Amino acid sequence: MINLDKISLDKEIILDATEEVIRRFGPDKANITDVAKLLKVSHAAIYRYYNGKTTLWNAVTERWLTHLHAPSNGILKEDSPADVKLSNLLESFVEAKHHSAINDPEMFANYIKLAQSSMEVIEKSKEEGINCIENVIVQGITEGIFFTESTCQEARAIYLATSVFIYPNSFEDPDRKKNIQSVISLLIRGLKNSIR
Repeated sequence: MINLDKISLDKEIILDATEEVIRRFGPDKANITDVAKLLKVSHAAIYRYYNGKTTLWNAVTERWLTHLHAPSNGILKEDSPADVKLSNLLESFVEAKHHSAINDPEMFANYIKLAQSSMEVIEKSKEEGINCIENVIVQGITEGIFFTESTCQEARAIYLATSVFIYPNSFEDPDRKKNIQSVISLLIRGLKNSIR
């Protein structure tokens, strides 16, 4: 809950309020009026920071995705071989959205809605994920356990191969965990056994 005592409006406070409003009303019913009411400010005060609902919702979703994928930063810093690190990273990517759908359904619904209407934030997050994967592949090449001529293309292919598990229709599959592990294992074997 936002403490409105002597509030000093800034982007983070507006984003916090917007998340609260989205959680309360859902992404379809929530609007800038609700955010302004919660903060006890005018529409104009919100528009000084964000020029409309789309911009504000994109900012909230971008921040949500940053928090969602924060554990990957820790994985990238692990002192472990690239194959173990890549497995942990991919599992973290696919499980993050699954956990969010269960623990934070309103924000997950906002993410799904944004993904259908505006690809800018989603594409940025996707490219960041691909870059993380590529960094681990490069580490694996340096360690002599991965072999590929195109780290960027391999990273993109791996991201696409595992992205099937981030969609809500995969969440109810009773074999989901086993399938994730099988796909990750297959991808890592492929990197280890590429034609040299």
